[in-house]
Amino acid sequence: MAKYVGIKRDTTFPIIVGGNTLINFQKLLLFLLADKTEEEIKEAYDKIIKKEFDEEWYEHYAFLALMINHIETVARQQGLTVEEELTSEEPS
Repeated sequence: MAKYVGIKRDTTFPIIVGGNTLINFQKLLLFLLADKTEEEIKEAYDKIIKKEFDEEWYEHYAFLALMINHIETVARQQGLTVEEELTSEEPS
């Protein structure tokens, strides 16, 4: 049986996240949802609220949305946010 190194499920710890990490999470979420219709996304959201993960991508969507929201909330509380256009190009 293959082994891997993981983190204990019942533990928490702080991590330091840079602005580019948030941008990469946002891009990853857009990539995940790129082939989904507005109706599919709304249905997934409704299912996520009920903790019904009928399709695998629902769980990925929920995780990414949660991470993005948490990072944005902490950054906003610390006065670190700016509004920018999200593009696939790196800022100059």
